[in-house]
Amino acid sequence: MNSNSFGDFRCLTADAHAGPPARRERLRTALPLALLALPAWGLLALGNTGLALSPLCSPGRIWSLPSPESLGFFFTYVPPGTLALGWALMVAAMMLPTLLPVLGHVRARTFADLRPVAECLVLAGYFGVWMAAGVGLIGLALGLRLLSGVPLWPLALGLALLWQASPAKQRALNRCHRRPVLAGFAPRLWRDALWLGARSGGACLTSCAPLMLLGLMLPGGHFGVMLALSLWIWAERLEPPRPPGWRFCWPRRALRLLRHRLAQPHRRHPETAGATV
Repeated sequence: MNSNSFGDFRCLTADAHAGPPARRERLRTALPLALLALPAWGLLALGNTGLALSPLCSPGRIWSLPSPESLGFFFTYVPPGTLALGWALMVAAMMLPTLLPVLGHVRARTFADLRPVAECLVLAGYFGVWMAAGVGLIGLALGLRLLSGVPLWPLALGLALLWQASPAKQRALNRCHRRPVLAGFAPRLWRDALWLGARSGGACLTSCAPLMLLGLMLPGGHFGVMLALSLWIWAERLEPPRPPGWRFCWPRRALRLLRHRLAQPHRRHPETAGATV
């Protein structure tokens, strides 16, 4: 596998020992993603409490409707464009943090004057894939609701767990770590950046689609579920590539990182380790 495959998780260990320039560079990469993801989480939280955007971010209202006729009535006051906006908010909140290694790869391999356009094209390719997938995922969830007439989230949960342990899931995660070579100059760089975003979005979609479908089909608690799923998706991306196989992989690296961060305030400074009171 390409050596760039391991850059996503090496940077976590290296960042703890990196100097101010390296940390500033990582901050420049993370800040635009935070400026997009945090407002999206805020809007989703408002929708969850009913203060704003309530029909937009409450799929449970759809699953509580008793018949196809009432579902049709639902769409008379919640147009498809509103659902599309809700889906865009979900993608921005849950999936944008996973683009941090991808944008770091772009920043490290492009000239400063070409970098902003390249990063925007990566975001455009990534969002384009996820917005197109939203049509299929939301349509599938609605179709299952109409055909079954009963909640199918236990089946969705079982399929998601089966997918998490499958070799296909590990292959998709391995593809998420791949970083192609980027052209040094425009216009080939624009094409490469757009393709990088689309390919990253496709790998991410393949890896996460069953989890997203599960979130859409649950009858309630969607904000908490989205938050838990986004943390899980972020944590499993920290794991190194592995040979595909049937196994359930826990995010051990994320747990070790969390334990390390929590233990830091309690560690004694090396210069005072031998001091006595």
